[in-house]
Amino acid sequence: MTEIGLGYRITKRVGRLLWVVLVAYAVVVVTAFAALSEIALGRSLTESADLIESLLTLYADPEGEPTTVAPAMLADQLLGMGGRFVIIRAVSTDSGQRALYHLSPNMPAKEVQPPPGSSASVVREHVARVITDRGRWRFRVLHRPSGDFDIFVAQSRRPAVLAVSGLGVIALLLLPLAALVARRATDQAVTGALLPLVRVVAETKTIGPTDLTQRVEAETGVSEVSAIATEINRLIDRLERSYRALEEFTADASHELRTPLTHLRAQAHWALADDRSIADRREALSAIGKEVDQTAKMVDDLLLIARGENRQLPVARDLFDLGTVISDVEEVAEAMVAERDVDIQIDSPTPSWALGDSDRTRQILLNLVSNAVRHTEAGTIRLALERDDGMVGVAVSDTGCGIAEDQWDRIFDRFYRAERSRSRAHGGAGLGLTIARLLTELQGGHISMTSELDEGSTFTMWLPAASATDRET
Repeated sequence: MTEIGLGYRITKRVGRLLWVVLVAYAVVVVTAFAALSEIALGRSLTESADLIESLLTLYADPEGEPTTVAPAMLADQLLGMGGRFVIIRAVSTDSGQRALYHLSPNMPAKEVQPPPGSSASVVREHVARVITDRGRWRFRVLHRPSGDFDIFVAQSRRPAVLAVSGLGVIALLLLPLAALVARRATDQAVTGALLPLVRVVAETKTIGPTDLTQRVEAETGVSEVSAIATEINRLIDRLERSYRALEEFTADASHELRTPLTHLRAQAHWALADDRSIADRREALSAIGKEVDQTAKMVDDLLLIARGENRQLPVARDLFDLGTVISDVEEVAEAMVAERDVDIQIDSPTPSWALGDSDRTRQILLNLVSNAVRHTEAGTIRLALERDDGMVGVAVSDTGCGIAEDQWDRIFDRFYRAERSRSRAHGGAGLGLTIARLLTELQGGHISMTSELDEGSTFTMWLPAASATDRET
């Protein structure tokens, strides 16, 4: 499928819109001009009718009685107005019948002979046809009754029609030129508007996997493009962190796996020597088995971390009692310190309801307790329930060697172990705290830590507290 450029797509759509807008604008202008011409024509007719009506007030004979014909002066004034108009007056004859007379510029004081039996409306229609030469659409006629008179004023629409037609022709001729100019202007405007986006694309292409330190200039002058650039930078930040973490993971995993494999090979070569006794070989096989178990556990932990980070690790969200989980952990913790001068203390294992996975929570606490045991040669390890702002937690405190402040940021990293416990003699591969934090976050919680060198450390696991409604259901 051929991809169409964004600039071409926008220009094409805007071009269509411009055609519609220009045509609509031309139609509106021509229509408005025609309407205004018609309004002006109506006002002109009204003014003419007003003038004629005012002159008719002077229509009288020397005795002051209305006459059947216009005096010369009145006729001259009306004829001097120009245009088409007719003034009709009905008078009674000596025989008692009604007679109609009209005065116009062409036929002053002529008698109108309507068809026999014609009504007043028929007579008016007949007069209107006469005054407009039977072309009503070319003229606009105003009829106004004024006492004994009927005033008909007509004015040609031809000047207005010619003006409107001329305006329409000009608009029709100018439309293609206006559309072309608008299209060119739109093309330039779209090209200019897309320049920041083009620059962002060009800068993004220069960023490769070997150099993730570069960033795209986020300030582009266009808010939408700046938002895209910002998100690209955030994506590169995540990629850089992942890449660095992958490098560190590869190096640490290689180191952690190389040590047991080297040990296994050495034990195997030592056991295969001809001068080894059965007891020596049994001891070597026991050491190999122990090393294999530790390596298998490390591989299982790595697989668990990978599944958890990819959100493929099943984690329940059920109601459970943290106090019960602490009681279960206490039994295992007592076994861990059986050969050490360490005291396990539990503070108030009262019911404290949380939402999460009880099995995963037990695994988290066991990892925290195991970490405390490795760092405490003698002293106390305490488990205590905590509450804070809709969260419930378990604090695991020890009186061991503590952690230096410059190591706090990395204490949860994979394979990281504080300097005082780097030796494999203490057991563990530096994955316990990583797994603890991961499982806690998958349940919607977090782990906080406080530590003081040579005084001890406290790791607190926080989980969402169950509400009263949750406990009822």
